[in-house]
Amino acid sequence: MTVTATMYRNGVAVDEPVAVDALAPAVGTDGAFVWVDAVAATTAELAVVGDQLALHPLAVEDALHARQRPKIEQYDHFLFLTVYGMQERSPQVEPGGGCEINLFVTPAFAVTVRHEPAYDFDELRRRLDRAPEQLAVGGAFFTYALLDEIIDGYLSALDRLHLRIEELEDSLVYHAAQVEGLQAAFTVRRAVIYSRRAVSPLREVLSVLARRDQSVLQHDLDAYYRDLYDHVVRINEELETALDLIAAALEAHLSVVSNRMNETVLKVSAWAAIFALPTVIASIYGMNFEQMPELRWDLGYPYALALMLSSAVGLYALFRHKRWL
Repeated sequence: MTVTATMYRNGVAVDEPVAVDALAPAVGTDGAFVWVDAVAATTAELAVVGDQLALHPLAVEDALHARQRPKIEQYDHFLFLTVYGMQERSPQVEPGGGCEINLFVTPAFAVTVRHEPAYDFDELRRRLDRAPEQLAVGGAFFTYALLDEIIDGYLSALDRLHLRIEELEDSLVYHAAQVEGLQAAFTVRRAVIYSRRAVSPLREVLSVLARRDQSVLQHDLDAYYRDLYDHVVRINEELETALDLIAAALEAHLSVVSNRMNETVLKVSAWAAIFALPTVIASIYGMNFEQMPELRWDLGYPYALALMLSSAVGLYALFRHKRWL
């Protein structure tokens, strides 16, 4: 459980320590922008941050409790966002079990609240350090950088997802793996559904950021947010396509299994017929009626054997010709 505060002055991180219980005097002074990052914070810790920055208690309560739907809400002087992130160690996004990030943002400060497993912000910090001019505008660019980092994670996760679907198709269609293939298919399908639940609401979030009155984030970054919106639309379409591909793979798997079952039934039926005809012949000559001419014939026994053998061979040749065997 950690709560850290980093101060940027004119877009450059400074070494001045910022106490969490003394945030109010530091925010907005001399071009300062303060980023407060809370990981698995307690109620008391977030209450201190909320009091210092005048955050609405309802928004603070939402940030404390996981399982929030991706959303954006505007309060008097700040925006509150909830988003989910994907990373290598978190291949799927599941509300309540994924990398949930809550963001309070104004031009002068940003507060990120992360739940376990916590989304890794190392690359975001490096990106902010490389862009002091953009970060000088404050919360607008910070929000863009954070969302852009999250959406880049979605794109990387999509690449991994496509590889998993290709492996799944190979397993289900070409090798017709039963238990393992079906388990993998439903695991991937569940991952796609959870990911879509996290990605789809982002369209509304980015639409609001790009089009609403800039009373909180005053710097004009509409073009950047529209670019992110286009990425999210494409990602959502890719996830829809992934669901269709998984469904097609499962249907193809069922067709393959059904065809193999039919082939097995044909083989069993063919062999049953091959053995059934000699059995009928043997049962006829085993009835022991007195008036059966073949019983007193010297060649009756070889004749019965030859008849049974020829009938079996004939049926076998016929079924082989029909590719039943």
